[in-house]
Amino acid sequence: MLGLAGAASARPQGGNCRGSGTTPGGGFDGNGASLPSSPFTYVPFTREMPKPPVKAPCAIIDPTNPTQSNNLPWQPGNCHHGVAPEYFNQPSDWQAGPLKLYEMDQKDGVHEIIPGVQTPIRGYDGIYPGPTFRSRMCEPMVLRVKNSLNTQTSVHLHGAHNPAHCDGYPNFYVSPGQQRDYYYPNICPRKPDGSGQWDTTESPSTMWYHDHGMDLTAENVVMGMAGFHIFTDALEEQLVADNVLPGGDQDLPIVLQDRRLRSDGTIFFDALDHNGYLGDIMVVNGAAQPFLRVQRRKYRFRFLDGANARFFLLRLTWGNFTQIGNDSWLLPQAIETNELLLSPAKRTDVIVDFTNAPNEVYLVNILKQDSGRGPGGTTANPQRLNPGVPMMKFIVEGPVVGNDATVVPGTPLRPHHSIAPSEITTTREFLFHRSNGAWMINGKFFDEFRADATPTVGSAERWILKNGGGGWWHPVHIHLESHQIVKLNGQTPAPSLRYKSDVAILGPNDTAEVHMRFRTFTGPFVFHCHNLEHEDMRMMFVFDPRTNPTQAPQPIQSYYP
Repeated sequence: MLGLAGAASARPQGGNCRGSGTTPGGGFDGNGASLPSSPFTYVPFTREMPKPPVKAPCAIIDPTNPTQSNNLPWQPGNCHHGVAPEYFNQPSDWQAGPLKLYEMDQKDGVHEIIPGVQTPIRGYDGIYPGPTFRSRMCEPMVLRVKNSLNTQTSVHLHGAHNPAHCDGYPNFYVSPGQQRDYYYPNICPRKPDGSGQWDTTESPSTMWYHDHGMDLTAENVVMGMAGFHIFTDALEEQLVADNVLPGGDQDLPIVLQDRRLRSDGTIFFDALDHNGYLGDIMVVNGAAQPFLRVQRRKYRFRFLDGANARFFLLRLTWGNFTQIGNDSWLLPQAIETNELLLSPAKRTDVIVDFTNAPNEVYLVNILKQDSGRGPGGTTANPQRLNPGVPMMKFIVEGPVVGNDATVVPGTPLRPHHSIAPSEITTTREFLFHRSNGAWMINGKFFDEFRADATPTVGSAERWILKNGGGGWWHPVHIHLESHQIVKLNGQTPAPSLRYKSDVAILGPNDTAEVHMRFRTFTGPFVFHCHNLEHEDMRMMFVFDPRTNPTQAPQPIQSYYP
């Protein structure tokens, strides 16, 4: 965290907003030139926050009925790119529940980020954000993805423990006019004690999916290609059933982004600016500065920073957050905090208790940022006269609701098992840095055919992630497995970061020491900076877990489906 004290309490000013962003009308490109301001005027907090639809399966197959497979609406794998081979050779306990089949079309659409302004987008099912998926432990799914766009794509389920073939490897493409089947077993890793039991401490909760096409991720995501994937298991379901955590209509995924528009309503994007996209319109679930009606009770908000390069430091104008999750995973216990630092791709699950709130509460961003380099201070001051840029307004209505969720700071949630130093078999160092206007790791550009690390399946490793400096920020995302941040600049990290993450925020000159286990799946997978312009401009490496480290390396080309 940035060490700021106290929650902002002043009421943000409404009125007409023109590109009502962190730096209204501002921002600079990679050459230091001012970016064009979004030309539209709108009144904030006049449109209700959209809630993306929950994706429904097209078929649910009973695994105990072998004859049912003859009546499938389509056969998994019977398409251009096939399906992950694990689908055909899965252990029996991977499918304790029914197999669900889904279809999703990547296609052009039109969306009103600002009311009355028609903005062309690229969307999953043609909508922005994409539909929300909900899945359950050991209830596998096959998602058939069609590409009706004129650009190549690759779908990454961010935060999942899945086979490499469905992880969104940058050039495991879904090409225009073609289809690919993604097999998600919806499992977590097994315990490291050899018992064969599921390690449910690793069971995810809040994931998201987005495009991961090589050299195309930044543009595809800024054009709208992202959505939520909510995962649950028996433990979390019991927390909701016991009224510890809110559920149903009181459990809301919320993606925070920024966009910049041209005069014709199209999204401004400069493919030659590799420093990081910044918008001047603050967007929540696809709408510019919306409102949300809430009752006087507790709510669970699953916040996602879905921006390409913008960081957010969030506060409420009244009250604090009770944080219950970091990235994909629930914390061991709930933690009270007055602010939330989010980098691109980071998630945080929080409880907000509106029981005694005033009639209006605002979610505000107090972090200033005018370039892809990273944040540059805050709007906070001792007098709390400038609470920051309002992202959305909560309209608090009605009487106090009885029988509310019971979660409070300190409430136990999901157990956590630390990876002990004695379990570490290998240490690797990775330096994230800039050279000649492009982005590198350890002095190399991304090569999709080169394995930069080859961990052994079943081992635990220590990775040292270093920021080469220059004032740049790099949120580092590692696919496949959670990582445990054990040291940040030689110190124990903040409480919310001590357990499981899938994004490690590296500020200028920061060093993070993380521990990871490698389980279940061989590669290839990637890790990279999640400033998407940095990722596209080659700040990405390949790691290729293998079951037998003494075997001759298998060329990554041979993995291609």
